[in-house]
Amino acid sequence: MLRPIIAKSMLHYHDTEFSTNWDANIYRGCGHRCVYCFAQYSHQYLEADFFDDIFVKTNAAEVLSREFAKRSWRRAPVCIAGVSDAYQPFERESSVMPGVLKAFIQAKNPLAFATKSTLPLRDLDLFAQLAKVTRVDIAVSVSVMNENDRLLIEPFASPAQERLEMLGEFKKIGCTTGVLFMPILPFIGDTDENLDSVFSLSAQVKADHMNVYPLHLRGKTKAPFLSFIAQNYPSLLSKYSELYKGGYVNQEYANELKKRVFQYKKRYDLMSGYHQIKREDDAIQLSLF
Repeated sequence: MLRPIIAKSMLHYHDTEFSTNWDANIYRGCGHRCVYCFAQYSHQYLEADFFDDIFVKTNAAEVLSREFAKRSWRRAPVCIAGVSDAYQPFERESSVMPGVLKAFIQAKNPLAFATKSTLPLRDLDLFAQLAKVTRVDIAVSVSVMNENDRLLIEPFASPAQERLEMLGEFKKIGCTTGVLFMPILPFIGDTDENLDSVFSLSAQVKADHMNVYPLHLRGKTKAPFLSFIAQNYPSLLSKYSELYKGGYVNQEYANELKKRVFQYKKRYDLMSGYHQIKREDDAIQLSLF
């Protein structure tokens, strides 16, 4: 269910920096229904279901325009996908993002976002306008390339191959592009076939950066995920229970995966990590894990 809400503010600062310190979340909740989603419990205080009760800030564009116009605002880069995907399935219905992009264009404000959708292609002309006046960084998040697995794990996301191919179109209009190969699911997404497929296609579309992380099962994410494994990959349940004594995969597995990933990054010349986007457009490389 899509629930319209009126936002009082859009720009939110946080100390932890990945791409930027500033977020502007268009939605609360996400319709991709990824079984490993770490953010799904952020809805508990709302007494709503993260996957089924989606809140959309219908006045997001107007509020952003107002906040960008303040004399105190220094055109800091803003991430529009801090918690929920701005291009999740419900965006087809609400179509809030074109107005949001126009606010960014008017302010010439740098933008970063990550997505599991190919819906951004709908707004390619607007992204092209923004890329002419400031930096635009788009990353796609992928986990598994096999469609049978993906439909179980990320049922309402776009096919992984189509997400990666979309980066080529954004590259053409001057955007910085990247791949968030995460999470890698042990025994499902860590096969040589899957690793090579993701890296080779990322190189083919000339992605500027790539980050790779194994699956984390922190807090309340763990029980429902293991239940999913028991139902859909029962032969792997004991292996997962052994790997995840706590919220993180055991160190031996992480070290071995890191070595394998490094070889693929070298082979396909994808050594650069995700960049922190600075106001002056500086960049600092982050570590592999």
